[in-house]
Amino acid sequence: MQRKAPINQNVGRDIVAKCGAGKWYPLRKIAETVGASEADTRSVVDRMCWPSRTAYGARAEKKKLGKDVHYRIFKQDKTVSVKELTTKLRPIVEGLKVEGKKNMATMVPAEVAMLAARLERLLNEWAE
Repeated sequence: MQRKAPINQNVGRDIVAKCGAGKWYPLRKIAETVGASEADTRSVVDRMCWPSRTAYGARAEKKKLGKDVHYRIFKQDKTVSVKELTTKLRPIVEGLKVEGKKNMATMVPAEVAMLAARLERLLNEWAE
């Protein structure tokens, strides 16, 4: 039985560099952009979609639109632990739930704005 030639490592790096902006792309467009075959591109991008795995310094999501499968690739520059996320975001989520259950007359828009500011501060902190 004949083995298929291994995929060039540059295909994965090129995909991350040229299509890693977090936008949805059809497989054919990714393959054209990096100059690789659709089969090689699919192999690399599907590997990025595996849960709890980073390949080529990126993670990917896929969804089916019509007959085409579209991929969204995110570079994994930084990671934040699940414990930190849940510890810091849980109070914000709980506060938003409380405000969401209130009547329009008793709801406090300043509270929602304060929670949004805390969320924005955390996102900026993690993006640094």
